[in-house]
Amino acid sequence: MNKEKLTFKEEAQKALLHGEWKKALECFQNHCAREPGDFRSQLKVAELLERLGQKNEAARIYRGVAEAYADDGFLLQAISIYKMMLRIDPSSQDVPRRLAQLYAEKIRETKPLRPVPYIPLFSELDEQELQSLLPHVQSRTFPEGSLICQEGKRGDSLFVISRGEVSIIKGTPEGKEVSVCNLREGNFFGEFGFFTDQKRHATVKAAIECEILEISRDVLNKIIETHPRVNGVLQNLFEERILDNFFALSPLFSSLSSVDRGQVLRRFFLRKIPEGAFLFKGGDPPSSLYMVRSGEVEIFTQTRQGKKVLLALLESGNFFGEIGPLFGKPRTASARTTRPTELMEMTKEDFNACLRRFPALQTKLKEISLDRLSRTSQVLSQEAIQKAKEAMV
Repeated sequence: MNKEKLTFKEEAQKALLHGEWKKALECFQNHCAREPGDFRSQLKVAELLERLGQKNEAARIYRGVAEAYADDGFLLQAISIYKMMLRIDPSSQDVPRRLAQLYAEKIRETKPLRPVPYIPLFSELDEQELQSLLPHVQSRTFPEGSLICQEGKRGDSLFVISRGEVSIIKGTPEGKEVSVCNLREGNFFGEFGFFTDQKRHATVKAAIECEILEISRDVLNKIIETHPRVNGVLQNLFEERILDNFFALSPLFSSLSSVDRGQVLRRFFLRKIPEGAFLFKGGDPPSSLYMVRSGEVEIFTQTRQGKKVLLALLESGNFFGEIGPLFGKPRTASARTTRPTELMEMTKEDFNACLRRFPALQTKLKEISLDRLSRTSQVLSQEAIQKAKEAMV
């Protein structure tokens, strides 16, 4: 009985299993001659050439495949291959310019029926901005089951999956791990820590072998110095990925639809505040509502004797300052930053416009504010009781 003849690709894979690199290379080359659009097989050719010491030829093929991916709109794959090429040809400094050019041209000429895959951040940058970013993107490979980042640890970089799949895992108060979701090629993660408190808010593991592109905060800050528009792109990403999540989970804004939350969100603007700065003091006229983006704000009041009474320490995602604008009364407490802090601020005028536009928001806000006032009164009452006890001793 005659066996079915294997294809060149099947012969190549069989040779790989037996460690026959030269035979595998020859078979992959024959396959690619017939199927030039099989980029994965072309990459195998490059890998085998590199392994066999033919580095110049390997770099040429890596470059060709990277440019083909960028020309098709698959920028993440192109970046990963560019990083492979740098391993054997560090002098390839012109490649980022070429990839940025090809990708930008693809974006400009794309048709509605065949849109280029959208990549958060990357797709919003122009050719020059992309060219500045690409050399600084780090490419890392993670075997199946390996840890990429851990909840609670420090971290201020963004990750994007160029190949493979990762699992997002959150810890429970009971110390258990709960699987949240899996992310695949083209997905971002790590944005919560990047944009807020520089801590990892989930554990991420490689569900299968994957390639991850990493972009650090320092890199983006340096790019912003020469390309200030990138800051606006990041702000848009922050609003899209972080603020809407905060709003969706907030007891104040969760009742609004996604579209309505977007209308409210656009009325906030970003402020950077140094450590120890007062946002307002007790008795001040109300002017704004705030949300902590990163850093920390202490809310406190003072007794008649001048003793400080701490009411709350607010971190990323917390809202404050709503009581004064809501009830039209002076500030009932003081707010001061305890470390460098980024705040999202909404003016009293915009705040009142939102309340008129969304009556249900006003009802919910009154509930939350009255509860806060009640808890503040309890704290102050406990302070008075403690002082009386001390006087009796």
